[in-house]
Amino acid sequence: MLYHSLAWAYDFVAWVVSFGHWHDWRLAALDYIQPGTILEIGFGTGELLLEMKSRGYDITGLELSPQMHTVTRRKLKQRGLTVKRVRGRVEAVPIKEQAFANVISTFPARYILNENTFSEIRRLLKVSGRFVIVGLGVRFKSGIIRWLTRWALGGPYNEFINHFIAEAQKKRFKATLHEYEDEISLLPVLVLERDDGDGFA
Repeated sequence: MLYHSLAWAYDFVAWVVSFGHWHDWRLAALDYIQPGTILEIGFGTGELLLEMKSRGYDITGLELSPQMHTVTRRKLKQRGLTVKRVRGRVEAVPIKEQAFANVISTFPARYILNENTFSEIRRLLKVSGRFVIVGLGVRFKSGIIRWLTRWALGGPYNEFINHFIAEAQKKRFKATLHEYEDEISLLPVLVLERDDGDGFA
């Protein structure tokens, strides 16, 4: 519902549940990208898309929700920017293979668990391309805040991340786990690199 009929409220809800840190959390992804083209999957209300465009990145956005596209289009018009955007599912992206040096996903929805997502991301990435995922979970330093926000951001995430890494490795990705830290939270940043060793392509 928040991704569709309530898309207009998404930014406010995200700001509230992150105690004002949502913008900085998403920007953490940019510390791990490499030079070249970028695809942001599930771009939501377009805030990171606009930030990357303003920094001069060659960026394309993929989003299924028409309501999110509407919100993003309005923001782009207000700021006088244009960004390549595609409406579609991550499991079947209508873009040619090896088109991107980087794929970014921040706080992904359930599509990230789909086996086809790994295959499709691998298809879209250039050799040695990177898939940067921010926010497979959030660990607040305060126990009270963890309790208050677990309905929105989930609980302990180590087990889930370990499982996710294992699945990614089956799809021939090299995985490196980093952690972004600010004054209130610890945030996992997972970097998956397309592994083309042993003649695999």
